[in-house]
Amino acid sequence: MEAQAMVICLHDKSVIETYLRRNSALHIYELGDLEDFFWPYTQWFSSEDGGEITALFLMYYGKELPVVLALADGDKQGAHLGQLLAGSRRVLPRRFYASLSLGLASSLAPDYELASRGPHLKMVLTDPSRLSCVNTGQTVQLTPADEGEILALYSQAHPDSFFDPRMVETGYYYGVWENGRLASVAGIHNCSPRYGVAALGNIATLPECRGRGFATQATGRLCQELLGEVQTVGLDVRADNAPAVACYTTLGFIAVAEYEEGMVTSA
Repeated sequence: MEAQAMVICLHDKSVIETYLRRNSALHIYELGDLEDFFWPYTQWFSSEDGGEITALFLMYYGKELPVVLALADGDKQGAHLGQLLAGSRRVLPRRFYASLSLGLASSLAPDYELASRGPHLKMVLTDPSRLSCVNTGQTVQLTPADEGEILALYSQAHPDSFFDPRMVETGYYYGVWENGRLASVAGIHNCSPRYGVAALGNIATLPECRGRGFATQATGRLCQELLGEVQTVGLDVRADNAPAVACYTTLGFIAVAEYEEGMVTSA
């Protein structure tokens, strides 16, 4: 059995940021959550060795169900993070959603069980020149007035989305309309000019409108707008979602890490 690490609760943004900057591409979501808008809903737990952070994970309480992000850069950091998770049972809720580097779910056993949704990819935009090849003429910026249409689209195309209507107020939601209805949407989970990162999310197209390039257009327009504000743009996608992975690859994204996500429940 792995040794359990002493669990430390962090409150200093600068300390957390320094650790996350070791691999900004892997930690885009966490860096964005340092923004004042998200910060009150976060708890950060770490382990240390000689005063240096060896592992860190985020617990986010901004949704009805808590979300844990526990991602490691390499085997050594993964071992430290596994030990940290093993020692964190007293601070973890009985039920939460999690994004975990591959192999970390075993660190929660036997007290917790993961209902995995399978392998996922973290992708980062590395070739923005490809965005200029996308015809975004059909795309429009969405506003809070479009909330009803957005919710209707997600109910059909992405019912398990993490959409919060407040996200549209950022101005970083774009869509494609067809015959008076919203056919496709691309938006963000967070965007932080201060920390230079943006995490795309809630990208969906009505089932009957798929295969026509609408998501590529909306996501391409969104990325063009974001690159005026941030330096690093990333997203998460199921590894077996071949059409989505192909769309993001066309736009200049590459996979930088594989992980799994799913519901975690106390055994």
